[in-house]
Amino acid sequence: CASDAENDVDVDNICGDIDSCPFDAENDADDDGICGDVDSCPYDANNDADADNICGDVDSCANDAANDADGDDICGDIDSCSFDEENDADGDRTCGDVDSCPYDPENDADADNMCGDVDSCA
Repeated sequence: CASDAENDVDVDNICGDIDSCPFDAENDADDDGICGDVDSCPYDANNDADADNICGDVDSCANDAANDADGDDICGDIDSCSFDEENDADGDRTCGDVDSCPYDPENDADADNMCGDVDSCA
């Protein structure tokens, strides 16, 4: 191919007839078996695993399609309270988005329908 420059279209010094990625100078940089010229995520071997249209090499939450929905800087795939920004603020092991008393660790212990954090007779 030294005398046939047209046979190395991607200019990677591999002749096109033996180049596994003849139009990809980086020859499948992420090694996922998809040549970079046709790979939607050429530097992400998992090819956008969470299907959020953000390639994993630049996706801050590569396995969380909601991309940290509650904005607490913990990706949903590892966040025990993925829709509670404060992550169980009262420590009662119930996420705030489903906790009837999100700031009362005893969850209305006296059963007067007033959470302990606002109940003057707790």
